[in-house]
Amino acid sequence: MTFPVMVVAQNGNQTPSGETIVLTLNNDHNQTVGNNPPKGPTQVLYATLDDHTLYIWSQHGGYTLTLLDDNDVVVYQTYVAAGVQFCALPSTLSGSYTLQLSNDTYLFTGVIDLE
Repeated sequence: MTFPVMVVAQNGNQTPSGETIVLTLNNDHNQTVGNNPPKGPTQVLYATLDDHTLYIWSQHGGYTLTLLDDNDVVVYQTYVAAGVQFCALPSTLSGSYTLQLSNDTYLFTGVIDLE
């Protein structure tokens, strides 16, 4: 099941820079029989892209960041540790990519354009 995610910046004195990335939440990601999604609200990710730098403005517990090309081939993957606020993407990448931020329970997806 997928849900569109409404995001609101709650980042103290910091000002989000770059273009806002619209993320969709799939809370059935990696769920197995007997596991239920948490009953409480999901911590929403607020992310922006400025050139080849991805900023994550919300508190988070750590995600695997994956970029997929138009053929769903993984072109880049890294781990973004809990609390890390930015990730430099390879400057050699250009074009449109599907961005995935995933952990054991949640999968956030969006589309980014790199120049």
